Amino acid sequence: PISGVLSELAVREGAMVQPGTAAFTLVDLSSVWITVEVPEAQAAMLRPGLRAETRMQSYPGRGFEGRVDYVYPELNAQTRTVKARVTLANPGLIFRPGMLVEVALLSAARRVLTVPTEAVIQTGARSVVVVMDDERFRAATVKTGAERDGRTEILGGLKVGERVVASGQFLIDSEASL
Repeated sequence: PISGVLSELAVREGAMVQPGTAAFTLVDLSSVWITVEVPEAQAAMLRPGLRAETRMQSYPGRGFEGRVDYVYPELNAQTRTVKARVTLANPGLIFRPGMLVEVALLSAARRVLTVPTEAVIQTGARSVVVVMDDERFRAATVKTGAERDGRTEILGGLKVGERVVASGQFLIDSEASL
């Protein structure tokens, strides 16, 4: 005797059933698993117990908290990502299998240097920000880290207090190339 949601019905009324034939599948949706794929550069932060904040379009402005409960041991060579499984309570069965969910993995709080994500120019080979020095602009190659809420962590190549161009940097970059 268990309760759950019928996810698959393999027989119909009047069907002949042999012993051992699966007639139906019940699933318990009181908690759900979310599979996330984390870029290789950020995979070092993955560990069981890490907090995960989730949001979904069905419930705008509402966040749900879960925890990473398993980190898969292999790296996907094609996408260069590591999979992790987040377990999330499902009050009122609002999460359904197959839904798309936005997940932010929250490591321990720390002070870091960040810039607006739109200030970072990704060239493919490197990441660049345009820095304003007095009356001149210069391109600075930076090493980027985690990205969250429209901000990108800067791990190197920029100092605290330097002013970066957050909008229109592509115009400056294209003029400099001329």
